[in-house]
Amino acid sequence: MPMLDAFLQAEVVPCWWWPRGALDATVGWGRSRHAWRARRVAADCDRPFLALEDGFLRSFHPGRQHPPLSLVLDDVGIHYDSTRPSALERLLASEEDLLGGGAAEDAARARALIREHGLSKYNHAPPMARVQAALGRPLLRPNDRRRVLVVDQTRGDLSIALGGASEHTFTELLVAALADNPHATVYVKTHPQVLAGRREGHYARLRDGERLVVLRQAIEPLSLLRHMDAVYVVSSTLGFEALLADRPVCCFGMPWYAGWGATQDRLRCPRRTRARSVDELFVAAYLRYARYLNPETHAPGTVFDAIDWLARQRRMAGFRPERRSD
Repeated sequence: MPMLDAFLQAEVVPCWWWPRGALDATVGWGRSRHAWRARRVAADCDRPFLALEDGFLRSFHPGRQHPPLSLVLDDVGIHYDSTRPSALERLLASEEDLLGGGAAEDAARARALIREHGLSKYNHAPPMARVQAALGRPLLRPNDRRRVLVVDQTRGDLSIALGGASEHTFTELLVAALADNPHATVYVKTHPQVLAGRREGHYARLRDGERLVVLRQAIEPLSLLRHMDAVYVVSSTLGFEALLADRPVCCFGMPWYAGWGATQDRLRCPRRTRARSVDELFVAAYLRYARYLNPETHAPGTVFDAIDWLARQRRMAGFRPERRSD
């Protein structure tokens, strides 16, 4: 990964070159099977293991050709693993005033910019108006009394099993979304990796019906979310983006943002007993837990560096911010 040393603010060497007495820590990719060597070296040397994962504002496109602007580094666990604590969970569970010292103002500014420019983890998808213009028709049914979004994920996503869910949970979620909202049209959002043909989703065999529509187009999430009345997820980060759009979210798994009183939860995490607002969740995850790179100087940066760069890339791609009524 390019510029990893800038993210870590440390010299980075491959595992097979490690000098036994000179390591401060080892780094591996989250809870993936690829991190076993780094975990073993950390144990052998009695050094900390640091879990690395993509941040919440990663890049324009997914993939290795687009290095991340944001990473998280966790010396306790990793945020998508609800089976054990993480540094993010401990921060949220602490007595710390997360909105003090100017953090509330920074959060308000960052949230407003994210909504204005329609930013997400990946940012290559066009806004909904652009998708509709290309299709030559409305994407959503015009006579809906109510709209509910169900969010698919890729099969094998670690956040599913480590979030207390399974493949069967996606069936339960869809059944519940239809039953809980008898007068609504339920829209199922296909995962971007499934649209790209790289992964398999859980709703591949679904077909449109009287109350069911499968969205198989790449769409900027925030431009879609502002047309929804409620959102159902298992453990997708899009659920938190729905909270940023002020939409009610029902979680059938235990993602990092569940269990704090901001979501309707079907599961319970006994470690999460404190109530946190969406702003507090945002500060903890986007401003404190995530690290950023200034893409122009390649030095450690801020969330505003990432926002500015991604917004600029979207403008260069011809994606103009939509007028937002929310």
